[in-house]
Amino acid sequence: MEELFNFGISQEDALTLYKALDIKKHDRLLCIARAGDVPLNLLAIQDLKIEAVDICLNQLNLAKIKFHAVCSLEPLEAAAFLGFIDARPGERTKLFRKVSGQMDSYEKLLWTENIRVIEKGPINEARFEKYMSKFNGIGLLILGKKKLLKLFELETVKTQQDFFDRHLSTSFLKIIFKIAFHPKIYKKRGMAPEGLTHSGERNIADFFYSRFRDFCSATLARKNYFMQFCFFNKVIFPEALPEYLSEKGFQRIRRNRGNLEFRHLSYVERLSQSRKGEFNKFHLSNIGDWMSKEEFAQILYLIGEKAASSSQIMSCYIHCRHSIPERLKNFFVPDYQLGEKLVKTDRYPFYNLVPIKTCLEKRDR
Repeated sequence: MEELFNFGISQEDALTLYKALDIKKHDRLLCIARAGDVPLNLLAIQDLKIEAVDICLNQLNLAKIKFHAVCSLEPLEAAAFLGFIDARPGERTKLFRKVSGQMDSYEKLLWTENIRVIEKGPINEARFEKYMSKFNGIGLLILGKKKLLKLFELETVKTQQDFFDRHLSTSFLKIIFKIAFHPKIYKKRGMAPEGLTHSGERNIADFFYSRFRDFCSATLARKNYFMQFCFFNKVIFPEALPEYLSEKGFQRIRRNRGNLEFRHLSYVERLSQSRKGEFNKFHLSNIGDWMSKEEFAQILYLIGEKAASSSQIMSCYIHCRHSIPERLKNFFVPDYQLGEKLVKTDRYPFYNLVPIKTCLEKRDR
């Protein structure tokens, strides 16, 4: 059966985005919704206004059900409902009755017709997560579950890195990466072909494996929900749950729920509709990996035309680092050094990061 959506969890660390975009109170952010974790986590951290857009309606509805869960359940109830932690038999269906009270008629129909997705925890039923879960057990077998759990007992990044180098670095694991991310397999089962537009036939396993050590050890494993979910298909330490599922984050989102809007539009459509200065922060995710050079340049031109004078942009990529169009080079300044610095402490360090500062004051003279 075809999955409703590609991603159950947004594979970007909101703490990194917060620093890269220099998020401040009352900022106005236009972002890609993806699975919803980025806008929710940022709203859980700071009081800002966010508009999250996506061209995939089902992906947008996943983001919205996460928002509804925050607005209608308690933190650990929401975590269980969404699939971040285990739930008792029948618990998610029961919680759905509460969450559905926040939904419009279309959303209720969608999730009622796909109640199996609710029962298994929505984030577990995405294309990417289901694909990766096939390799998690093999990875645990190779690394050793007891040894991996030992990593969570360590209290510093340095001791984690030493432990990884002594006990978890293995050639067998590299073989698993080569299989899981072989283009002929990954393109058919793990990722929509559009997301590999610029990958060619290269085997991206080596790139992912080169970042794997940092994934496991560059941040405290006990507080990294990406890492825990990757190996165990759940978060095993509650303190690692996403910011929007913390008590503090919950309260901030509920207090500012009117500051987050989800819209079924492309990024280009929303930028075209926007007033000049309506947004001052722009989250592009890795949209460039899915676009042609010309399509990505169109987004940058629109930002250059519509953004507030002092604005910042965050872009990331795996396959293609788009260059800044010649016409914009006086206005957009990529900070590649900052990107390299930030990725070293990112909880999901599998993207190359490109923070972009703007000098649009020149445009307005």
